[in-house]
Amino acid sequence: MACKIGAGDSVQLALPGRISHQIAGAGAGAENVCVRLVEIAPETENSERRNPHYHPDVEECIYVLEGEGCTHADTGDYQMSAGDTLIMPPYEKHMTRNTGNLTLKLLCFFPTGRVTILGE
Repeated sequence: MACKIGAGDSVQLALPGRISHQIAGAGAGAENVCVRLVEIAPETENSERRNPHYHPDVEECIYVLEGEGCTHADTGDYQMSAGDTLIMPPYEKHMTRNTGNLTLKLLCFFPTGRVTILGE
């Protein structure tokens, strides 16, 4: 059965250094997929530093909606801007920073309803 999720129905997650809204996932209309809107503010000297994290069970697909950033991963640094997509394999440690002057907005997809984040 189809499930419509309204614009105000996302759940804000308590993740360091970013605002993360879980739009769909287990318990929110989808058991086998997770979609998150992530916003990372421009960095300042007082910005909270995050540690890299990884997802042990699934790939992550990161699509840049707006802004500029750099994802630091085990395999290198990936400069990203609006329209770019990055596929992060399971177990690869990564962390995305905002390298621009505007809020970096990412749409993150996971092929599971329950996402595990380790290492952060």
